[in-house]
Amino acid sequence: MTDEDPLGKRYLRQLKFGAGVLLLLAIPAILHSHAAIESLFNRPADWVPDSLTEKAEFNDFLAHFSVAEVVMVGWEESDLDSPSLDTAAAILKPLCEETFDAETDADALAALPPKSVEWINNVRDVCGTDTPLHWAHSGTETLNALIEATSLKRESAISRLQGTLVGPDGAQTALVVSIAEEGLAKRRFLIPAIREMVADLVDSTADQIAVVGSPFEGAVVDAESIRSIQRFSPPSAVIAAILCLLCLRSIPLTTAIVVVAVIGEGLVLAAVYYTGTPMNAILIVLPPLVFVLTVSAGIHLSNYYLDIVHEFPGVSRSDAARRAMKAGVMPCALATGTTVVGLSSLLLVRLEPVRVFGGVASLGVTLTLGLLILVLPGAMVLTKPRLSKVDQNPDDRSPIRVAASNWMRRRLARPWPIIICFMLVAATLSMGLGRLESSVNVPRMFLPDSDIRKQYNWVEQHIGPTVNGELLLTFPLMTDDDDPLARLGAVARAHSAVLDLDIVGGALSAMTFVPQVSGRRSLSATAQRSVVRKLIRDPDSSLGKLGFIARDGDREIWRISIRMPQTDKDDLSQQIERIESAVANKLAESDPATAPTKVTLTGSIVIVQKSQEILLRDLFKSFMAAFAVIAVVMMAMLRSFIGGLLAMVPNLFPTIALFGVMGLIRLPLDIGSVMSASVALGIAVDDTVHLLSRYGSRRARGIGQIRASLGALSQCGWAMFQTTLVCGTSLMAYWFSDFVPTSNFALLMFGLLTTALLGVVFLLPAMLASVLGRWLAHTIGADPTASVYADGPLPESSPDDFRRVPTHREKIR
Repeated sequence: MTDEDPLGKRYLRQLKFGAGVLLLLAIPAILHSHAAIESLFNRPADWVPDSLTEKAEFNDFLAHFSVAEVVMVGWEESDLDSPSLDTAAAILKPLCEETFDAETDADALAALPPKSVEWINNVRDVCGTDTPLHWAHSGTETLNALIEATSLKRESAISRLQGTLVGPDGAQTALVVSIAEEGLAKRRFLIPAIREMVADLVDSTADQIAVVGSPFEGAVVDAESIRSIQRFSPPSAVIAAILCLLCLRSIPLTTAIVVVAVIGEGLVLAAVYYTGTPMNAILIVLPPLVFVLTVSAGIHLSNYYLDIVHEFPGVSRSDAARRAMKAGVMPCALATGTTVVGLSSLLLVRLEPVRVFGGVASLGVTLTLGLLILVLPGAMVLTKPRLSKVDQNPDDRSPIRVAASNWMRRRLARPWPIIICFMLVAATLSMGLGRLESSVNVPRMFLPDSDIRKQYNWVEQHIGPTVNGELLLTFPLMTDDDDPLARLGAVARAHSAVLDLDIVGGALSAMTFVPQVSGRRSLSATAQRSVVRKLIRDPDSSLGKLGFIARDGDREIWRISIRMPQTDKDDLSQQIERIESAVANKLAESDPATAPTKVTLTGSIVIVQKSQEILLRDLFKSFMAAFAVIAVVMMAMLRSFIGGLLAMVPNLFPTIALFGVMGLIRLPLDIGSVMSASVALGIAVDDTVHLLSRYGSRRARGIGQIRASLGALSQCGWAMFQTTLVCGTSLMAYWFSDFVPTSNFALLMFGLLTTALLGVVFLLPAMLASVLGRWLAHTIGADPTASVYADGPLPESSPDDFRRVPTHREKIR
């Protein structure tokens, strides 16, 4: 650097200042990103807004019954009267609020094996409480309680529990554990610890102990989400760095881009931590997305510099950096702005994690663009590009490059076949959009041979269905004049109605745990009815403690717990309607005076279905909002209403193509791909803005449409290919994740980037070369003097002017 180059010195000072800023930002990026990862907690019920009726009903259910956070633990030896089942339940009793007694706790522990006592103390230390569980009951305990309460024969009692707690063989059962809030916060430790304890008890391995239930699903998703971040983020960054270095052939530029992108990843994780929102399976794709967008902007800016020094070998590096920033900053800022619009549209989605995703990602890409603008000029000054033979002698081009240029020139001479072809493909694939489905089914988030899928299959085969639904029958608070047996009769009819459905595998209610009520007038029958009435009225009775009846203020709620098998269907609305319809028809036969005032179906099945409906509806809403806002922005940039709409056509193509294919092959949207439509729109606009910018500046200097289109593509095409290669390939590292949403996100983003490239490389240049280019020729983001290539209008006799016969298209050139 010479003393006569003050601009270069200023850029280097700016680089040093930027390095200091990056070092400071690296502190929260490292520390608080780790804190965000540690806070990771997935509970889909929390994602649905409380304003929805279904969520309000679910919250009301949680307030009255402590059965939402329940896991079922089973193994080959967990039969009725199995010693290992009784021992496992006994070990868990000291950890339960229901059975814990501080005064007798030491005596209870002394009765257990020393190894179990050590295990209990360890669980208490990690969970920070003596009672991380509400209760723990074995199938044997439940069966004995049922026999005692009803005086049923053992075979009859077992038949009542089949489909819920006892398997088809009449012997296989499980341990049922309700986890308290303190234990739920440590479920990533607590549930595996229970699994290991049982495995040690039966001299087996943990993978042979089956666990099902929403807390277990959440713990597995938590663990896999953390694994995806920790295992695949480093190789993704390394792949991006290597490809970026190969494309740019500059260590300073590559280092600056990758460092900013990596710190950007950490900062968005830290931002999630600052919002107070726990990390979850939706937000784990946030860091790689910000990484990709940052690398894309950095490569585009770097290529402006490389184009200048290749075209003008005698220009100084500092002047080349100045011209590159003048030409590239505004298009990059506009491209980032449209991406932010796409991301911000996710704020319209009512699922809270998606809203946080949109807001934090918008801030992240804006910040990283600012950091790139700060450090890249200095990195450009430090870069001495190597001039190839083509750079030194433009006539010394490879035959492949010449052939490709000539092929593209011929296509642009007749652009309408390309335009029509893209329109036909888009129209065909758009038919799949109406068949698009969504899924938040947790087991299906994992591969068929995964541990969680095997456990669910084992429980479904040996014990019973694992999908829970809760049917709530609400009555007025019981008075002395009300007959409890009349309400029990209404519950019995509803219980019978759901069991008659082929989609229901089992059900439990208060009806399960009371004896068969006889209508005879004998003394024994009268006494039996009196006992049942007392059981129902007394909240402290054996029936009252089972958790099937709750009283609150002026109402009484009876619960029927329904079990349904796992299904490959994502749309459960028909099943829900069938259950509600069957119960309504059955209760219509009841005396109106004794019928429930309200019947509600809630539980995981309803929350899952509502989440899926929100995903589809709000996805469409957010996409349309992003499209409208970006279209307005494009209209303002092009100063043309028609031009703004035309510019959006290539940006719609990747979204229509990819999501249309998903609909046609029935691949449902999951929590990893739900954000992709709006994100894809923003990413596609990135390349569009750069191409339109270079096209507009050429048209402003009098270059014809065809030459301007080809010239803009020649200048921007390599940068667009590089961004697709680097970003798409680095994201594919996540494709190897066993967590299907993460894997699908990587594959979908690769497909979106690739189809976006096809649209901008073929469709948009064809539109620019056609009569449509009239409305797309306004200069975007820079005046013509900031152009990179000295591609002024050619003289009439230029040999490159390949159109000899004046036509309408040549006239508009």
